[in-house]
Amino acid sequence: MAESLSHSQYAKRIALVGPFKAWGGIERSISVLAPEFEDQGVASDIVVLRSGEAPYPDLLPPSTTVRHLHNRTKMDGARRFAAYLRRERPDAVVTTQDHSAKVAVLGRALARMRVPLYLKVTNTASQTIRRAGQRWATRRLYPWANGMIAVSGGVRDDLIEAFGLPGDRIHVIYNPIVTRDFPRRVDEVPEHPWLVPGTRIPVILAAGRLTRQKGFDVLVQAFARLRRQRPARLLILGEGKERDALEGLVRDNAIADDVELFGFVDDPVPYMAHADLFVLSSRWEGLGNVLVEALAARCPLVATDCPSGPREILEQGRHGTLVPPDDVAALAAAMGRALDAPHRPAAEAADRFRGDRVARRYLETVGLRDR
Repeated sequence: MAESLSHSQYAKRIALVGPFKAWGGIERSISVLAPEFEDQGVASDIVVLRSGEAPYPDLLPPSTTVRHLHNRTKMDGARRFAAYLRRERPDAVVTTQDHSAKVAVLGRALARMRVPLYLKVTNTASQTIRRAGQRWATRRLYPWANGMIAVSGGVRDDLIEAFGLPGDRIHVIYNPIVTRDFPRRVDEVPEHPWLVPGTRIPVILAAGRLTRQKGFDVLVQAFARLRRQRPARLLILGEGKERDALEGLVRDNAIADDVELFGFVDDPVPYMAHADLFVLSSRWEGLGNVLVEALAARCPLVATDCPSGPREILEQGRHGTLVPPDDVAALAAAMGRALDAPHRPAAEAADRFRGDRVARRYLETVGLRDR
């Protein structure tokens, strides 16, 4: 069940629980937090549910142990997690999404242990937890935990309004986006001919999964409107099930020479640092990690004022322009203004998202570090 990367000698251990993939947004946060926890004297157990994988294994520090539960259902996972708790006795537990939250809540009850348990909510739950049975279970099981960790104030408000969860037990902790190596990443030159220094045609960048949530259909239509008025290019990083529909939309608007769906890249930050404008066109978010990365890379920004995250990240528009979701005309106009008069965010605008600060907040919240 356990794949040990190292035998930890640390006095405290925190269990991070989820059906992880080898890469992804949640997984990237884990790969940032684990080394920061280690630096602050706490080792990590990565508890992998279902048939998941160790997240970014090359980035995990020596104090980390990866444990695979290989559960088939939530109840099977709860039994296996209860056995893990009795055997390993971590000092605190943090889950990473809804499946792991319910497994951990039930597992701790089966184990009859009082280990502090916190449920991290990474997206607008009313949009992602849709089925009646799942919503009922969320209302009933989440209050059994010691608390919840919302990645933005908007996610916190949604948990209160949509699920009736107690606000005094929901802690807002941003994702650890600004990593130790961020300055090096900003200095890297992306491998794309449109972003060669000195290029005359401005490049608008977007990044994320090609899904309806991200609103790339609205972005393509807004870009088509902008392109009729001025030279520009649109580069979208990411992959997903909406690729065919988006490519069709590009063809229908006769902008194929100026739009590229580039696919997944390991690190979008160098692209952000060299683009003329970054656009987040989402219909909803939990926080909007790519917007934080672009903020930290000091790229001019336009974002939809969707629930939740962009308004908090941009501090009510202080660091970039906010437009209504699903508004093609408003998005096109905002992109044009941003290209005409680019505003680069201040260097300290993303300090709230630094890995060391976020890790400290986690350890304080779960009781492994004094406030």
